[in-house]
Amino acid sequence: MEPSRSVESKRDDYSLREEFIAVMAHEMKNTLSSIVSFSEILLTQKLGKLNDRQKVRLEHILEGGSRLNSMIIDVLDFQKIGLGQLRIEKRKYELEEVCQEAILDISSLADSKNITVNAHVDQVEIYCDYFRILQVLNNILNNGIKFSDTGSTITLNAFSDGNGVLFEVVDEGVGIEESDLNKVFQKFKQSGISKSLEKGSGLGLAICKGIVELHGGKIWIESNMGRGTKVSFTVPGRKIFSTKK
Repeated sequence: MEPSRSVESKRDDYSLREEFIAVMAHEMKNTLSSIVSFSEILLTQKLGKLNDRQKVRLEHILEGGSRLNSMIIDVLDFQKIGLGQLRIEKRKYELEEVCQEAILDISSLADSKNITVNAHVDQVEIYCDYFRILQVLNNILNNGIKFSDTGSTITLNAFSDGNGVLFEVVDEGVGIEESDLNKVFQKFKQSGISKSLEKGSGLGLAICKGIVELHGGKIWIESNMGRGTKVSFTVPGRKIFSTKK
């Protein structure tokens, strides 16, 4: 067999496998979205009263469906990044608007653990894909909340670094082993503690890395066991404009 033909055959197999995964994930996402939507409608009790047992069962269905839906979205996003198909559309936004939206998105989860989220944000504009940067912030903030004790504090800093915007999310959580720090951005990699605390796709931070790098930035983590974690990332801009009056 000619070597070139063997390589081409493997490439074809890879493309077929990726296409199959994409189609299956898309179909599963559509089905799960319906399950989640109908569960939400039933829980409003507009279609009829529910007894306590029925409500508990529906809440479990909704929680499980939502979790699986998020995992499928992660798979699809990660696949797009790997194939170079994830597109970002950069525009100018108020940095404060982006940060406020991110904090609002995770407010329910933070409230459920009585966690305070503080923000220190420069009054500048950011040049980015609004929804993709929100996705990065939501992922990092969610991780901070999940791996932090009840009643602790998380701080979001976002400021001009002269070439764009530097984001920092600092928590007081369990921290990450030094030996795991170089693995956290790899696909399907989680630290030992995160495995025991939360089951997920293992793609969240890998997707964050892909999105940040598509913006021309970089992302990194600093952490000490038992003393919290700081996740930082940059979003370069063509020019940073102050919005101070």
